[in-house]
Amino acid sequence: MIGRLVLGDRFQAATLIAQLRALGGSPSAIPLYFLLFGVATSLFTPAVAMMVTAGVTWGFWPGWLLVWAAANVWANVHFVVGRWVAGDALRGWLEARGAGWLVRELDQGGVLTTIMVRQLPLPYPLVNLAAGASPMTWKKWLVGNALGLLPNCLIYTELSAALADGAEGARQTALVRVLVAGVAIIGLSLFTRWLQRRAGRSRSTV
Repeated sequence: MIGRLVLGDRFQAATLIAQLRALGGSPSAIPLYFLLFGVATSLFTPAVAMMVTAGVTWGFWPGWLLVWAAANVWANVHFVVGRWVAGDALRGWLEARGAGWLVRELDQGGVLTTIMVRQLPLPYPLVNLAAGASPMTWKKWLVGNALGLLPNCLIYTELSAALADGAEGARQTALVRVLVAGVAIIGLSLFTRWLQRRAGRSRSTV
């Protein structure tokens, strides 16, 4: 309501989508997106919001690739901060907030555990920093993080791109894509709940 009062017709979904897609064609759009991704997620803005932005702006392709690349770049920046900048202070901070289990989980499981942890509804920078604070090797993190980020990047850019296309008029095709993405989200949510139970059991044995 407030948006409509302030922006008028520009608040219409189709208008906003058209403006974002026009901005996406600018040469500076991709570098700006990478910068905004880092700033936003470092301030604990959900990474899903940036995935949706990429899907609306660039469509499924190359939207998913751009957000996946940005997420990997900033995940490694946070990892470096956790490993070589914050160090012991960060480990103490995580322990004090009940996240010490995450550091131990990442260290003990390596690549496969990193892939699974990436599916949990945990703050994006928290996982990155915890990985840096753990003794995990950078190579294991690099591989596990890259693979673990793929499902959400693919699903949410597809969903947002389909919704944007539907708002612009391609409703029948978009509906099928939205349904497929919806089923994928439900499946990923069920998998995430299973992982949460597994993580809970792991913590109880530590």
